[in-house]
Amino acid sequence: MAILRHNNSLLQKDIAKILNVKENTYSKWEKCSNDIPLEKINILANYYDVNLDYLLGISNKIEHSERLKIDYKKICERLLELRKENHLTQAKLSDKIGFFQTTYSSFETGVRRPTTHKLLYIVNFYNASMDYVVGRTDINKIYKSIYLN
Repeated sequence: MAILRHNNSLLQKDIAKILNVKENTYSKWEKCSNDIPLEKINILANYYDVNLDYLLGISNKIEHSERLKIDYKKICERLLELRKENHLTQAKLSDKIGFFQTTYSSFETGVRRPTTHKLLYIVNFYNASMDYVVGRTDINKIYKSIYLN
């Protein structure tokens, strides 16, 4: 986030104003001290015209999203889809990613919305696209350099 901000000659206070938050709040998000809400990271992706995968460091390629909104119903559907494609129960998956089963289950059923941080754990586990999981695209592909881990 800091690199995009610098490349656009913006200050933290400028981005804080765009996101309608205090500068201190944005600063903590940029330093990864606090978890940035999905809604706010989505606003940033739209502002910079980049995909969430690029903005969150999952991919090194900028893609323009087909849709600009997060679809919380799609998140539930795609979490279920990915889990079933990998032949995992909620209990097995929860154990592998270190979440309580009730927490993960609440994401699949829509009872709770996952935080950006928790969703990052999940997409990294599946090697999935954040943009795909949140419904910004229907393509589940990540572009990574061979030099990225």
